[in-house]
Amino acid sequence: MKAWRWLMPAVLVLLLVTAWPIGRAVWLSLTSRPLTGADDRGFVGLDNYVDVLSSRTWWLAVAATLVIVVAVVLVQLVLGLAFAAALQRLTAVWPVTRVLVLLPFGLLAVVSAVVWRDAVTTGFVADWFGLDGVGQLGSLVGVVAGEVWRGTGITAVILLAGLLRVPRTLMASAIADGATARQRFTRVVLPAMGPALAVATTYRALDAFRMLEGPLVVDEPGATVRTAPFLVWDTTFSSFELGLGATMSILLLLMAALLAAFLVPVLRVRRVL
Repeated sequence: MKAWRWLMPAVLVLLLVTAWPIGRAVWLSLTSRPLTGADDRGFVGLDNYVDVLSSRTWWLAVAATLVIVVAVVLVQLVLGLAFAAALQRLTAVWPVTRVLVLLPFGLLAVVSAVVWRDAVTTGFVADWFGLDGVGQLGSLVGVVAGEVWRGTGITAVILLAGLLRVPRTLMASAIADGATARQRFTRVVLPAMGPALAVATTYRALDAFRMLEGPLVVDEPGATVRTAPFLVWDTTFSSFELGLGATMSILLLLMAALLAAFLVPVLRVRRVL
């Protein structure tokens, strides 16, 4: 009981900043209250959920979001692991490299989104590869590149913490036993840094899942990347359908929870064969 007295202030703050807004969103999702005042039907029950879940536009947006999440996480894990291995050896200039690696993550997400949108459509990427009129695929590449550039640094730092957990004596024993580089990586390094891999994958997947800035800045005819968060934004602030927007927000929250529930057991620390 004494522990609960210490935890109660934190629990109350969490209820205030999370439970209350979520509760309001759930209630709003059960109503039809457009800001324009037209077709204000008040309480409509689960009608909004039926409309959204039966919408082809919604499922296409969810599919686009998952494609971006998979692409972003895979590229960031590969690049992050390479950067982490390099940073492990740069002990003398580690304070400087730490700032440089984390600098993209400290910038506003909309800044990286704009920079990479312009790079792919009219900038250096378009010049290097001779791109002209990239359309929706080019915009998708720009969105993914911007998110990869922004989050690779923090991924590298998380994975570096995992690399530092690998015991030097264990690596020395593996070398003495004649283990190849591949065997040392799969049997020693990966199991030791398993928790860091799990944290990096889950964190970056959930962060990319809610990405809005990239799709928002490429919102142009023929080049729009309609992800689920973008569809929530468009429904709420362009169509002014607060009930439908709240419904999509709740569904997006549930999908993020399901994604986390899937990743956590899959990424449990186990021996890699």
